Amino acid sequence: MANYNPFARRETHNIHALNTYRVLVPLTWALVVIVGIYYSIHSPDDTKHSKKIWKQAKKHNTPFTQNKTTTEIYWVLLLLSQLSYVWHLFHKEAAIVAAAANVATHFILNNLFVLAWISLWTRNHFWGAEVILMAHFINQSIAYWRHAKLPDFVHLSAVAGPYAWTIFALFWNGAVAVHSHNLPGRIVANIFIWAILFVGLFHITVRDDYILGYCLSFLSLSLAIQQFSIKIIALQWIFAFVVFGVFTVVSLYISTTKYTGRDSLFRRVVHPESSDRERQPLLNEGV
Repeated sequence: MANYNPFARRETHNIHALNTYRVLVPLTWALVVIVGIYYSIHSPDDTKHSKKIWKQAKKHNTPFTQNKTTTEIYWVLLLLSQLSYVWHLFHKEAAIVAAAANVATHFILNNLFVLAWISLWTRNHFWGAEVILMAHFINQSIAYWRHAKLPDFVHLSAVAGPYAWTIFALFWNGAVAVHSHNLPGRIVANIFIWAILFVGLFHITVRDDYILGYCLSFLSLSLAIQQFSIKIIALQWIFAFVVFGVFTVVSLYISTTKYTGRDSLFRRVVHPESSDRERQPLLNEGV
């Protein structure tokens, strides 16, 4: 049955599956780019009260609304990084192609969920959009925990980047759906923002994943900037800056330990191969 499972993790993929991924991955990526640009400029024509993506965000200012410019930069960088993921599917090394193909189905679903979310969001169907984001979160969560050893650019573009955005979008879209504009809504948001921190830190520390950490840090900054511009005398932007700072510091620490060959306690990691080579002269002397 594993041969018929598009989500199965394999060391090699048949040419039919690879060709399918090589068509659907860039096709769905291009659709996200085209639809995203279109609905950033135009409102849907088939619904009376529909609005452009960011016009909708401006109309529904909530404690989880993000800054337009910062989040747009995030998406531009993410979409450009996904070109690298597409390139990995055509790589000459079979191991790299297999790693990219293992998350291809998740990536295609990611793009389809984003398209569905844009369609519902711009047409005021916020509860339907929230259901889509929940399904999106499940898909990305499965991809995140099942595929731990991906090349960095594959992990960033196909898994960590979309996953980080989905976590924030769940709270953003949810706040719009429940009309979180009043004082009780802001108080609840002051509590729920820490859920983002705890969920993010759990992923980052368990997996030593500084890439996801930097993605969450970027989006936390976007949230902090927008909340500061909405209401200066408020707790949400202060909490958001704290979350941003924690994600940044933890991510910097983990990336430093990885690039210096140390563990989380900053002790040098000795790989079994190098340990055996170090012991070899001593063994020879004993003989």
